[in-house]
Amino acid sequence: MAESSSHQASVIQIDTDSSYFVKPRTMVLDKEDLIVQVESPADFIELKRQGVNIGSYLLYQELEGYF
Repeated sequence: MAESSSHQASVIQIDTDSSYFVKPRTMVLDKEDLIVQVESPADFIELKRQGVNIGSYLLYQELEGYF
């Protein structure tokens, strides 16, 4: 089967040195609609035993002081 000569590859220019603006996602909420969860214990030892080592992730993200 012969390939059509009218088929052209699409070209996407990625490196344009342009600045991009990402619009933040916002939403309107009433204060009464918010539910604050003050404490939720996490068993990091059990997570690690199950194969989920979240401790290294927290260290990498510098979040260990929050836990």
